Amino acid sequence: MTHRVSSNLTLFFKLFIPTAWIVFFTTFTLALFIIDKQSLPFLTDPAFKYPFLLAYLFFLALLYFTIMQLKRVEMANEYYIVSNYFKTIKLLYDDINAIKTIPLGRLQIVTFTLTGKSSFGNKIIFLCSKQLWDMFCDKHPEVKTLLAKKTI
Repeated sequence: MTHRVSSNLTLFFKLFIPTAWIVFFTTFTLALFIIDKQSLPFLTDPAFKYPFLLAYLFFLALLYFTIMQLKRVEMANEYYIVSNYFKTIKLLYDDINAIKTIPLGRLQIVTFTLTGKSSFGNKIIFLCSKQLWDMFCDKHPEVKTLLAKKTI
């Protein structure tokens, strides 16, 4: 039986925030280049729209390389399951080379660096609920010991 250790906020951060941001700012950016100069002279001025386009591309890349990389993780006694909400893979704890955590209050960003490359690359990054993690570790002390050895 698997236990989810990812926070419920993972779905919100991975799908809803990027979708809303991309739809709004893509529409606004396209409007800057399509709209008539007489309608909105300030917004269609090249001194505004080209820096805005650069900022849009920068934040789009930032979204892609940070929160859109979050995964959902469920753990069991001998393996763990990773999902990006479209594809799901099953991995073994032996595949983990190192574990890095960044605390964020009741949440933490956890990165599993893998020994080889999986379908999701060589890093699994997820937003972990400390409460769910502790509940899993209490029920599976042997997995806790194994993962503690790999924590940086």
